Amino acid sequence: MYVLGISRHHDAAAALVRDGEIVAFAEQERFSRVKHDGGFPTDAIRFCLEQGGITLSDVDHVAYFWQRWREPWHAAKVFARYFPATLEVFRNEGDQGAKASGLVETFRHGGKGVDNFHVGGAVLGHVKRGYTLGRDVREALGFTGPTKYKVHLIDHHRAHAASTFYISPWDEAAILTLDGIGSDGTSTYLAVGKGEKITGLRRFKFPHSLGAMYAGVTNYLGFYPTMDEGKVMGLAPFGRDTYVERFKDLVHLLPDGRYELNLDWFRHHTSGRHLMSNTFIDLFGPPRERTRVTADNPISQHYMDIAYALQVRLEEVGLHLARWLHEKTGLTKLCVAGGVALNSVMNGRIFMETPFEDFFAQPAAADDGSSLGAALAVTVGKYGRPRPTEGFIYTGPEFTEERMEQALRDAGVEYRRVDDIAAWTATRVADGLIVGWFQGRMECGPRALGNRTLLADPRDPESKTRMNEKVKHREAFRPFAPSCLAEKAGEYFASGYPSAVMLLVFDVLEDKRDVVPAITHVDGTARVQTVSRDDNPLYWDMISHFEKLTGVPMVLNTSFNDNNEPIVCTPEDAIACFRKTDVDGLALGPFWVEK
Repeated sequence: MYVLGISRHHDAAAALVRDGEIVAFAEQERFSRVKHDGGFPTDAIRFCLEQGGITLSDVDHVAYFWQRWREPWHAAKVFARYFPATLEVFRNEGDQGAKASGLVETFRHGGKGVDNFHVGGAVLGHVKRGYTLGRDVREALGFTGPTKYKVHLIDHHRAHAASTFYISPWDEAAILTLDGIGSDGTSTYLAVGKGEKITGLRRFKFPHSLGAMYAGVTNYLGFYPTMDEGKVMGLAPFGRDTYVERFKDLVHLLPDGRYELNLDWFRHHTSGRHLMSNTFIDLFGPPRERTRVTADNPISQHYMDIAYALQVRLEEVGLHLARWLHEKTGLTKLCVAGGVALNSVMNGRIFMETPFEDFFAQPAAADDGSSLGAALAVTVGKYGRPRPTEGFIYTGPEFTEERMEQALRDAGVEYRRVDDIAAWTATRVADGLIVGWFQGRMECGPRALGNRTLLADPRDPESKTRMNEKVKHREAFRPFAPSCLAEKAGEYFASGYPSAVMLLVFDVLEDKRDVVPAITHVDGTARVQTVSRDDNPLYWDMISHFEKLTGVPMVLNTSFNDNNEPIVCTPEDAIACFRKTDVDGLALGPFWVEK
């Protein structure tokens, strides 16, 4: 049985599941080269079908990550509950006060960027797509043959829950999903998974949304909401506790594991945008202008302190929810998903400071992963087919050596074939080179996990500076992650717990911080990826060679891309990124290129 899963709005993606196997899963942005592409995932769907060797005629079910009628019903209730303040939506102000796309434009084509949409048009468009999805898939692919598939509209947070629990290694676990808003208004979902069944325990609905809170302050800090929350997480450790007490009033922790946003501080519920209220601005001052952060245009300490307070409050709410969930279920294993679950600092604290003993995160925790979750909700949850047991990280395209070599020839670069690309790459990284590493099937999710990766020496503090300034062209405050041999992680970090998808932050042990300064953040932490031989043999071999040369069982790892583009997908993407940035070497399959 073939099930095609689809998500869109932002971080559009597609997945193909065949009974108990994830055949393919990839984000649309990797093909369109538009970061966070939220359009219809035509290219991702086409890839999934090609990877499975099938056409639309062979697909039995299409699963969509959104339900149609629950959203307008919830939106109407919010509009009435907060009337007349909600009349603000009719001003249709978009990002930075500009006029947003109109109702008809949004209804037909969706939004055109951050907060550039008409709220009513978006809701109506979501409803329409629930009716036209089957036709939309055929038209997008230009497919004129017969089809037999049935369309399933899946509750958004159940898709998130399915995306993490059904690929976890456990038969029973607690589930926590957190994001901005789902198809019925849910923003936080607590559940239990057992075997093939997921049972909901509690929902928190918009406007009481942790994702909306974090996105609103992200916007206030001069970054793009729903895109740059990771930057704010990285900025927070530079802050002080100036506003921590005041931020406690933004979200009230209630008895019995409940929470509630104090809406006096927000406007997301009245405007449909990621905005803070006049009450917030009167106390904390005007929003930071959205300008590029550079040495000549730094972020002031005031805004760093705001980021710190926001991050602390999110962590406190996450701990509050997780502790109740453990008390309610008595379970020791926790699965998480949703865009807020990309906050690896919060995840690390939940793992280290609650009674949960085991932790599992979906690598594509945001809405991209809900395409896979929708497919699994049908495959496993509805039809009782086996749960996947492997293959949930490296699910994207891979390319033959012939294709790679042809791309090198077409680009006119000098290259050579290396007998042992892992050993050679490790040697050049130890020599101080920054290397683009392009191997095997592309990973899913926003983090590079060893197949589309930029590598550097974690021992050299200049690796971080050079990578940020000359290669990634991004803000200097942003940290880099280590890819560490799984069996050695406990020697360098406060926990050696497996973290294959880089969604746990741990303290770097104090006696190791000077050993690996390039991956140690200003607060002494690191967002750890543990690499096992079973998960990624070639990447493990390369890091093992690096350890033999240096005594350090890790490399600095960041995604193979320039700042404003998606992770590279094809050999041509990799060569283009290599040529336009200060990357020194390129390991493209078995081929080596060096400037």
